[in-house]
Amino acid sequence: MSSRRILLLGEGDLTEETAEALRAADAEVEQLKDPTHQELSQALEAGADTAMVVSRDDAWPLRAALLVRHLDPDVPIIATIFDPETGRELEDVIGNCTITSLADIVAPTLAAPCLDDELAAVVEEDDRPVGLRCSDGAVEMASLPEVRARRARALASALLKPFDRSAALVFFGAVGLLAVLLFETVAAALVLDQNLVDSFYGAVKTLVTVDPNLEVQHGPSWFKLVISGSMLVALLFAAAFTGGLVERLIGRRLTGLLGRRAVPRSDHVVVVGLGQVGLRLALLLRRCGISVVAIEEHEEGENVGHAKELGLPVVIGRGADPSLLKRLSLEHAVALAAVTHDDLENIAVTLAARALAPDLRLVLRAGSSATAGETRSLERLGEVRDVHRIGAVYLAGLALGSAASHVVVDGETAHLRDADGALERCPYPVAG
Repeated sequence: MSSRRILLLGEGDLTEETAEALRAADAEVEQLKDPTHQELSQALEAGADTAMVVSRDDAWPLRAALLVRHLDPDVPIIATIFDPETGRELEDVIGNCTITSLADIVAPTLAAPCLDDELAAVVEEDDRPVGLRCSDGAVEMASLPEVRARRARALASALLKPFDRSAALVFFGAVGLLAVLLFETVAAALVLDQNLVDSFYGAVKTLVTVDPNLEVQHGPSWFKLVISGSMLVALLFAAAFTGGLVERLIGRRLTGLLGRRAVPRSDHVVVVGLGQVGLRLALLLRRCGISVVAIEEHEEGENVGHAKELGLPVVIGRGADPSLLKRLSLEHAVALAAVTHDDLENIAVTLAARALAPDLRLVLRAGSSATAGETRSLERLGEVRDVHRIGAVYLAGLALGSAASHVVVDGETAHLRDADGALERCPYPVAG
């Protein structure tokens, strides 16, 4: 990488780490946090090989990138924008622009340790996910772990142990009503000598409170008592079924009883934190054939709606809550990834998970506060990824002319790898 002059716009941990990565590669960096029109114009007039706009939000990079292009029609622009459709539209509008996001950069390096301790990254090759493994300073392809197919067990667990209360009411209410219907049909056929069609017809009328089975009035007294008890039980099941159905129809359903939104009970990954990184990680793991459930503390979080549209089950609550983790069958999970934007919360989540499942594979996001400045101190908790340093390495590489498509982490060393498999070692360490 040759020495170049980079104009870096933005503020925050990711921006600061990107500036350090650029300087480690002997680049000249001019950093402006939130420049005015005049300040930005002067900086561009002084000359810049690349303008970078780095931020956690999408709105500010949009405005800044458009302003840069207005002031300089030729300078290459690199911007971080999470929404892919917005990013593609911006690339088309202003031209000579590369769009990426922290989530896209670090999700492959977070997904790898969720699946296997030997994997360094999970990337898309020929429209399918493959693993990358580091060996003696080289990176080689590796097969992803086979997903154990236990579909019958998963279906039975989802039905018999539904996580969502309304789903449980609907399911068990429906099962109870069906059991009452079968019982009254068979009992009427045996005791009252009715044919099955007539006894079924009478049982259905009783169950839906349209009309009683008139033949019961002429039956023995003990049978009347049994049917009376059956109707009272049916009333309870009907109330449960109706209550659950109403709640699911008018409430915000983030999990389901069946299908992709059903909360998995075995061989799954629990992703704590549904921010930009968490959402990308969950979707990548699902592309690998792994069942995923996400935990998000805020029901109105910006990505909760996206997850619902994409069929990703989301549970609202604190990831450090042991009772919640236990309800998610953590002891039968493949891994847990604590990827909230708060390092302290991630540490708390990891400790709570270790207490419940000591042998579980744990992945910890770090890098967003002073607590995680020395990421090596957290390694005894699980696999630690300093996402800001990893993101900074990739962004710096793009600004300095690299054609890399992703980052591969090997201990404290990061490699930029292009689509053809060529590697470029980065001088900036990805662990503090």
